[in-house]
Amino acid sequence: MSRIIAIASGKGGVGRTTLTFNLGVALSLFNRHVVMLDLDLAMANLDIVTGLLNPDVTLHDVLVRNRSIDECVYEIEDGVRVVPTGIHFETFKNLNPKYISWNKIMKEVAEFGEIFLLDMPAGIDVDIFEGIPTASEMIIVTNSTMSSVADALKNKIVANELKINIIGIVLNMYREDNFLLSFKEIESILELPIIGVIPYDQEIERSMALGKSIVEINSSSPSSNAIMKLAADIIGEEYQPIEPDKKSIINRLRKFVGISPDL
Repeated sequence: MSRIIAIASGKGGVGRTTLTFNLGVALSLFNRHVVMLDLDLAMANLDIVTGLLNPDVTLHDVLVRNRSIDECVYEIEDGVRVVPTGIHFETFKNLNPKYISWNKIMKEVAEFGEIFLLDMPAGIDVDIFEGIPTASEMIIVTNSTMSSVADALKNKIVANELKINIIGIVLNMYREDNFLLSFKEIESILELPIIGVIPYDQEIERSMALGKSIVEINSSSPSSNAIMKLAADIIGEEYQPIEPDKKSIINRLRKFVGISPDL
């Protein structure tokens, strides 16, 4: 049975799209076929994050130009597909979210995967929220700032009203700071469990510049291990964190200073 998981955030800039991409690749490493759909009809950038620049056909074309959904399903690597939305305003201005049938779109794209990640627009677009399939689950992404958590609370309220099952909260780009909210405070405010904590990691910025996921670029980084653990928990799999290869690092340092590496 396929699963549809909406990745939502009340506030922009919390790393929702980047998390969607990295989570999708992580799930594929557990032999799941993943399709990521960009539902941010106005400010889409899943195509940019995934390295899929200027695709010929996008979801915009499907919604306003009678193009087929299978024309805009792009396989970016084994087991990972993307349905980009595009950034062309000449098509966007003709969209009417009230008349978009996400149920129809999901039925048409069903053959391409078993786990579908919906990259939702930031904020609360009621037309988009109401349109997603009723069987969908939701993960709410937030940072540990008060404003981000307050907006996440609004996401929760709308999702509850629409009877969308919220799996939990992912605390993204986390860093320790006494002026930020604690785990306990966030769970208390949102009355939801934190199911993943992804630490702030400059390696993610490097991976984005390359159009690759962090789990591919540096599988032993703290953020990669956290994302893989989140993916494993979502599908009920086990995951053993990958430790950095300290011997390899030491040998590279020895070579750099002119000392022969250990054999």
